[in-house]
Amino acid sequence: MEQFIVKDGRSCVQCYQRLKSVEERIGFLDYVAHYLREDSPNGEINNILLQFFAKEFRLKSDCILRETIKLRHQLHPREVHTLLRIIASASGSEKYAKTYAADQSLFINVSSLLRCVIAAGKEPDSCLDKPMTKLEEVALSSKIDADYETRVSFELKTLLVRCTANLLYENVANRGYCLDTQLLPALLECTVMDARNPLMREWSILAIRNACFKCPEAQQVIAQLTLQGAAPNDLLSELNLDLGALRITDRKQ
Repeated sequence: MEQFIVKDGRSCVQCYQRLKSVEERIGFLDYVAHYLREDSPNGEINNILLQFFAKEFRLKSDCILRETIKLRHQLHPREVHTLLRIIASASGSEKYAKTYAADQSLFINVSSLLRCVIAAGKEPDSCLDKPMTKLEEVALSSKIDADYETRVSFELKTLLVRCTANLLYENVANRGYCLDTQLLPALLECTVMDARNPLMREWSILAIRNACFKCPEAQQVIAQLTLQGAAPNDLLSELNLDLGALRITDRKQ
């Protein structure tokens, strides 16, 4: 299959579109994701195929939040999750970064989905899994299902923040959209520890850095925030550490 994803992107797109079952499509996407993790050993993936993946993600990403029975059968969230994993890997690679650099609609879609996921997670009756911020929640004696790593919600916010960080890197247009959509507060909310989203904190810090790099307007947004002390953090409290997540407020208020 490698020769097709490298040399014949159009044929790969056609093959993917002809796959009728979700399992077959996910299997195809998993193969591409693994090829990217191995640093494309036998040649770079065709740009046509990568651009198609971005288009598919834009068209299908809303099924992550929608919970209707009809939509579940048509657009499986796991397929969208795997598409996101591919975009996260490719957008952070020097080989493929240019493929998505000019795709501002992809950045808007990813950042909008991130804000929606954050907002949905705060709802009392949310269909999304709540953050796991306590050590007792990941212990063997925890009442939380041990299979949380196999769910679609696992790494979802991490992947969205990772994509955001990659798409903001030295990208003036995306930095502008970041400011216009007030994305920085959402990224700041992701600077917490969450067992469901490993490395989310690190990626969010990188995303904030990329948003502020050579961007006085973004730097001004951060400068207008006031440190009010360490916010409560259950995980750090259990470890007897003093510093938690930052509690901030807008100086203008």
